[in-house]
Amino acid sequence: MKKFLFTLLICAFCTTLATAAPLPGGDSSLPVDVTADNMVYNADKNTVVFQGRVEAVRGEFKMWSDTLTLYLKSRADSSQKTKNSTTQAMQGSDLDRIVAERNVRFQNGTQTGSSQKATYYSAKNLLVLEGDPILHDGDNSIRGNVIRYFVDENRSVVEGGPKQRVHAVFSSNDKKGK
Repeated sequence: MKKFLFTLLICAFCTTLATAAPLPGGDSSLPVDVTADNMVYNADKNTVVFQGRVEAVRGEFKMWSDTLTLYLKSRADSSQKTKNSTTQAMQGSDLDRIVAERNVRFQNGTQTGSSQKATYYSAKNLLVLEGDPILHDGDNSIRGNVIRYFVDENRSVVEGGPKQRVHAVFSSNDKKGK
């Protein structure tokens, strides 16, 4: 079995919109292309919210959701913020977390996944999938109540719950005679 069935998928998601963070095992110079029905930047709340048929693409990685929110942490004092300059505010900020909500789907080659909520915590390099999360890689799949992926450790914890036990399917792609 691969190091982890979904390493590339999860790593790509974790850095899709975190352009300042390096892309694990990939090219961080690739542009991020986000399309949505609308976008709202709120300097007071340090958020950028994409709403309505959101699609984020970086290289071969694609993600779709109803809403995608980037939470920024300010580097400068809030008293020094320039409220009239979106560019200055965004350049003076770091990514705190990314939250994709409602009908979240992602794809990277043969790897696909879905959940109702996906949260990436930048400081911890942690991805948390909630709301009937499931990951597929070809014929392999895993689902549970909550899936936590610790990117730096290449380690996953899949939690079951009273209504959703952990369920994994592993298939052998080895063909006899090869």
